[in-house]
Amino acid sequence: MKFSQLALLLVAFPKSSLVQSFSPIKLQCSSQPSQLCRRSSLLSANPGESEADSQNQFGEFSDAATGAAFSLLHAFDDCGIQDSSKNLRVLWVRALLAQRGMIQDDVASTLLPKTTRSLVTTDTGANLFDPIIQFTEWIQARTEFIDEALDAFLESPVCKDSSGAPLECNVVLFGAGYDTRALRFRHAHDHKINLIEVDLESVVEGKDKLYDKFRKENDPEWNRERDGSKLLAFDLNSCGGKHPKSLVDSLRKQGGLAKNVPTLFVWEAVLFYVNDDAIRNIFQELFDFSQTGGNGDSARAESMICFTDSLKPFVDVPFTSETSSYFSRNNLDLVQHRSRWGGAVHFALVSSKGANSIASDETHSKNKSRQITGQIGKFVAERVGGLVSSYTPTQGNNPELLEKPSFDNTWYAVAYPWQIDGHENAVHAAMGWKPKNAGKPFSTRLWGEPIIIYRDEDGTPTSMVDVCPHRSAPLSMGTVENGKVVCFYHGWSFGKDSSCTDIPTLNAVAEDRLDPKRNERFKERATKANCQNNRAVVEHEGMIWVWKGDILAADPAKLPSRRRGDMDSLPISTVLDYDVDYSYIVENNLDSPHLFYLHDGSVPPIESIGMMAKNMDQLRLSSFQDDCGFGHLGKLGDTGRVKKLLRFDPPNIVRHGGVSGFEEEFHIIPIAPYRTRVLLRQHLPKGPILSTITSIPYMVPFLTALVNNWNYHISLEDAVVMKGQSHMIEDFGAPRMKIGSLGDDLIAKYWSWRSKAHTNMAQKEGDSFASPYFTAFEQKKAGIPSGTAYGDDPQLMSQLRSDSQKRNIPLVTSDGTRDEQTGNEIGTWGIKQNYVQNSPAADFPPMNYKAYKNALVFDDMFKQLFAGDEKSNTMIKTAMGDFGEGDMYKKSYPEKKPKIKRERKKSKLAGPAYAAAAVLTGMVVVDGNVAVANALSSMISNNIFFLWH
Repeated sequence: MKFSQLALLLVAFPKSSLVQSFSPIKLQCSSQPSQLCRRSSLLSANPGESEADSQNQFGEFSDAATGAAFSLLHAFDDCGIQDSSKNLRVLWVRALLAQRGMIQDDVASTLLPKTTRSLVTTDTGANLFDPIIQFTEWIQARTEFIDEALDAFLESPVCKDSSGAPLECNVVLFGAGYDTRALRFRHAHDHKINLIEVDLESVVEGKDKLYDKFRKENDPEWNRERDGSKLLAFDLNSCGGKHPKSLVDSLRKQGGLAKNVPTLFVWEAVLFYVNDDAIRNIFQELFDFSQTGGNGDSARAESMICFTDSLKPFVDVPFTSETSSYFSRNNLDLVQHRSRWGGAVHFALVSSKGANSIASDETHSKNKSRQITGQIGKFVAERVGGLVSSYTPTQGNNPELLEKPSFDNTWYAVAYPWQIDGHENAVHAAMGWKPKNAGKPFSTRLWGEPIIIYRDEDGTPTSMVDVCPHRSAPLSMGTVENGKVVCFYHGWSFGKDSSCTDIPTLNAVAEDRLDPKRNERFKERATKANCQNNRAVVEHEGMIWVWKGDILAADPAKLPSRRRGDMDSLPISTVLDYDVDYSYIVENNLDSPHLFYLHDGSVPPIESIGMMAKNMDQLRLSSFQDDCGFGHLGKLGDTGRVKKLLRFDPPNIVRHGGVSGFEEEFHIIPIAPYRTRVLLRQHLPKGPILSTITSIPYMVPFLTALVNNWNYHISLEDAVVMKGQSHMIEDFGAPRMKIGSLGDDLIAKYWSWRSKAHTNMAQKEGDSFASPYFTAFEQKKAGIPSGTAYGDDPQLMSQLRSDSQKRNIPLVTSDGTRDEQTGNEIGTWGIKQNYVQNSPAADFPPMNYKAYKNALVFDDMFKQLFAGDEKSNTMIKTAMGDFGEGDMYKKSYPEKKPKIKRERKKSKLAGPAYAAAAVLTGMVVVDGNVAVANALSSMISNNIFFLWH
């Protein structure tokens, strides 16, 4: 890595993320703070000292390295500016981002030394930094957030008169360093902005020199004395201690803060360096200032506060509800919010309440009850989008489902794009291999209705029911050619929006009798006949969604969405197939205690956050409801931080999350009664470390295989319990829950929602036995109506199908043959084409467990051979009867024996063996042997922690 690259990398790289696991001491970091930036006051020798004044060895090294690098870059700087608090380093990053078009800033590069600025202002120079550009996202994000807030503030009705002419206003920037905002807005708003910049004395001196340089070289007509910002040298820590200074008084007397005009306060990554007692005093002053009459009697004198900063010690979690509650208690409205790094940094917009508003401690849970009353707040909320209170980075956008439970008029995720494109699994897709099933439509079911999905000639997903309007042959047996699905039986084809594009038999006439116009009219008839088979489908944020309900009511605005501006993530996709009803899987994923007892740390991610049986007595759960659903917050101990949260988003999504920004979403698809597919998507926060790892060739496929295997393991532990539970409840009438315990209140809430959804559906359809599951196709204007082997009388057919559906035994059954090696479903075998009636084929665990079972056997062998472990006693192995002696009962329900603590002796061969296994894994992944790759990666993942410890 070149020296200049190292300099900018250390500016943007979060030092704390490298040492978070190794040092109890928190660091000082300027460009990307983390939850470890500030030291606990309990560790501070002197209660009054700064809580951000300690660095570990890596922090000291990065400061020394970047200091040396920038000394060279500014060796011939005629301004003679000292690099105080690393502000110049951020300026270099801003210039680089502007050159790459990632932010709008035409000023940053002009403030750099002429002799070295070409490093970031030319393509040749900027190309040197391409490998590290991904690490600058934090600076890009905060710049965009603040600029958007400032633009909205200046456009608000309190900053303009009725004709749209600008009115006087205050803008106060705290800790901006050598930011360019004051220069970029120097001519904005008709010069009616009282712009005040507050920073340390050394920074103020440097800014003064830079601004003079800028005026001389770039804007000599600019009257800086009259139209420039006021530079106020002020140490924010002086607001604390025994004799605290008043920040607002200093702003008025020294900065020229005007009364009776609207004011915007901007806090940009500065509160990390301020003591808690000073922060308390500063916030109280700002809140008092923002109340009615706090800055004069004018109705225009409202305030807005913009944070890209810490909110400690008041808010130390990343959740919008807690943040909104805090500001509401101080009689302010939270207009926009998101958080990073476990609540270490909050991006928040806060506005004054209206004159008639009353402070409240209530944490609002519904959009309609969160009324923003101030003029600025209302305007900005409309401009940037309303605030959605969501405990996870992904928010639901169909709040009606909470108030009026329903299975209809909502979107269901039914597939990943790589499935539509013909890949067999996520690893193949991550490798970028040619799809094996590229010429086939994707087939699945949603609430029992068979559908297909394919891409039209524009690459846009198209969906229709899996039946040809000609003679009802399954279109899933056909092919996709040039964006058209072609029926396997007679060659009828359908393209964009399921419109009929070809019928081969139309040309089966003498050449002189061909009538193209007649053929087009017939295809239009076929399109019209197929119109009712069309389904609304959209590709959105890495998933394929199908609308259930009136296709004309399909509203893309109701799709769940990732919160705008959140840190990027690496999504890992897993597919799971279960042979139980979807409701059991919803329950299972809302059940926190079972994670401790059943799974008991069986895979590293669960173990790493303490979800083990020995910690069960420490589990504490609290309920919540936000704008998207209802759930639990979980932590260990009475005073611990929230470790994990889970939430039910109606009608079929369960979300798990943590304070770090990690999220996993379980899209629990009701395929048919007693048949469910889960699309599990896990978002790993893409910080610098993960970005670096995933830039290594083949690491994304390896991580995908690793995470997939962990998910398979967990699903195989869950599946057998849910299968037995389902049998007891549905065949023998056992209650779903007779006596509730810890965490079961959430299960009860889910069942209450589900019961209301069934009741609403029954009332709507006038049928007390109404079910959300698909029953039969409509018979409108059919050339030959439907029929059965028993006869074609409509009443007879209805009775036969009703009886069949109640028994969940179809009148026509397909051969359920599976491949002996892979376990994949073959269905009814054919010479040209197989037919899988129970689509989608259950080719993934836990239903198809063969590949992972082999991985467990391999893993167990490796542990015994190289690590000296005893044979595994995992539930899946004992249930399969692959290990031990005795009858099946003893294998499935082994007698409990006293646990003997054994010293684990690591073989000398362990290290080289694992290294060899890792190399082999990469080789077999590239070679395409996914089953073997899964086995090897499973072995590595389940044992790598042992090597480290």
